[in-house]
Amino acid sequence: MTTLPIAHDYPYGLIELNPDGTIQKINPEGKRLLDFEVEGTNNIFNLIKNNDAKTNLHECFMGKKRDFFVTIDSHPYFFLFHENKENGKTEKFYLYIFNINSLQSSHDHTNWNNHLLSSVGEMAAGIAHEVRNPLTAVRGFLQLMEETASQEYYQIAQTELERAINILNDLMSVSKPEFAQEKRTTFNICRKIDSVLLLFQNQLYNIQVVKKFENEDALVVGRKDQIKKALFNLIKNAIEAMPDGGTLTIEQTDNYSEVQVNISDAGVGIPKDKVRLLGTPFFTLKQDGKGMGLAQVFNAIQSNNGNIRVTSEEGKGTTFFLSFKKMHTHSFLGGQAMIETVDSKVELSQFLFKNLDFYTQEWLQYLSRNKSYLNSVLKENGQLDDYHKNGNPIMRIVAENISEIKTEEIMDIAKERGLNSAKTDFPVHLAWELFLSSRGIIWNAIKSFYSESDTNLNMDEFFILERNVNDIIDLYLDAYTAYYINYKDELIKTHRETVDELSVPIIPLTDNVCILPIVGNVDTYRAKKIREKTLFRVKELKARRLIIDISGVPFVDTAVVNHLFKIVKGLKLLGCSTILTGIGPEIADTMIELGVEIDSELQTLSDLQQAIVYIQRQPDYKPNLVRRN
Repeated sequence: MTTLPIAHDYPYGLIELNPDGTIQKINPEGKRLLDFEVEGTNNIFNLIKNNDAKTNLHECFMGKKRDFFVTIDSHPYFFLFHENKENGKTEKFYLYIFNINSLQSSHDHTNWNNHLLSSVGEMAAGIAHEVRNPLTAVRGFLQLMEETASQEYYQIAQTELERAINILNDLMSVSKPEFAQEKRTTFNICRKIDSVLLLFQNQLYNIQVVKKFENEDALVVGRKDQIKKALFNLIKNAIEAMPDGGTLTIEQTDNYSEVQVNISDAGVGIPKDKVRLLGTPFFTLKQDGKGMGLAQVFNAIQSNNGNIRVTSEEGKGTTFFLSFKKMHTHSFLGGQAMIETVDSKVELSQFLFKNLDFYTQEWLQYLSRNKSYLNSVLKENGQLDDYHKNGNPIMRIVAENISEIKTEEIMDIAKERGLNSAKTDFPVHLAWELFLSSRGIIWNAIKSFYSESDTNLNMDEFFILERNVNDIIDLYLDAYTAYYINYKDELIKTHRETVDELSVPIIPLTDNVCILPIVGNVDTYRAKKIREKTLFRVKELKARRLIIDISGVPFVDTAVVNHLFKIVKGLKLLGCSTILTGIGPEIADTMIELGVEIDSELQTLSDLQQAIVYIQRQPDYKPNLVRRN
């Protein structure tokens, strides 16, 4: 694996891939986005941690899409997939990865690396400064205590030590949030915002609060107290940014999968070169601030699978854009609120595992009744015993991935089973019949689960479930088919190369004369191979004359004739003349249509026998002698 250069003006990841996903070349930004601490592999599906990126990338390999957007480390990335073909065959893929925020703000930040280093340096300096001061004071007073043992010095030393401990605790809260042990729950984000605003009633006398809630019933999933503290810090900062009054605007919108919250102030704003430093521990624009509030906000949002983005303009104000995963609700037939979707998926997974044997037997009975030919093939292939022992493989995969799709594991299983089927010549069309019947039995099981739990799904919830289940099955099906066909293609390619080698039998007649008899139909591909191998073999044998006999070729199209005459020209460059025999009326007519003229480069004779007699009459003819014992 080699490293590609990186464009410094617009940092982007660039990865060169083989058709099987093996990385051939990669630039530094690509290495950063992947995780190259993983050893022993250079397959892109083993290195990408983000499941959304894996799923979308797999669809690119399957030819379903050419680009997609994915959020990585709270930053939006655009993936562009390019296929490079030669002679109609895919040779390699190129994957470009762009940081959208970096592209959007590139004109404002001409040297991004310098800003990043500045951020790290300021953070390090802040930690050193904040922790050094109290510890220096403690050291000095402890020295004085040795001489005077004053009670006043004890108290000052204790105060400064507590200050140092508090600073370190704030720093630790960023890397290890204090609410980490809090359980994830479902809560109404708009009500949570209202409860936070109530805490600032005494500070809002000169602040106009504008609330624009699109869906006041919007539910999100996360650690409620942690998100509440983050909202508290953002609203507090917004109010403090408007000391002379202004407008605090809080907007809530939602879409199919996310709930967005925007918190805007009309305050002093933040300098453009400082916006990127927001969220860095100990970075603050406040005179008496410690720089830990926003660091905790960023950590809280990101640790709850949310995203946070900031825009600001000096003199006009700042806006924080937050987004959270949307909660989809169920309802019992009795009207009571049901558990969140993630819990429902866990229960469904457990149900499928628990009843795997039952539904496998039901599936096999269906095959026996309606597709007896499939049963016979499975028995001969040894798969029937495997199904009885381990259950329906696709249903097992759905059960394992319904809560969270593990793309890499699905593809590994599909690869193993696809290659095994290809090696044992299990017909792919029968495999597809098994997939279709498995899909049906899986949905029967899902229907039973919701019927037995007396649970109704609304329209949105059903389509989410349908997409999730079918995506898992389709991912397995696509990967299985791809590996199966790829193995067969490679096998056919190997066989064809063997046939090509045998289909150009250049026979030495004398030390400098050879014969090439061509038999059977000749298409453009075969004509090209004959040309390549003939030139190589003539050079190897050091032949000065080659007899090409095409009497065994029933038909030759115009493209093939062109290739044959390219052989003649190539042989001439090698110092070898050509005699062409066996030209039939159809081929002669094709040559006339093409305007091919016979010149000194090519000699024609009626048949192979006439050519051999002609060669024997040449003064330099010396037949090979076979020594007899």
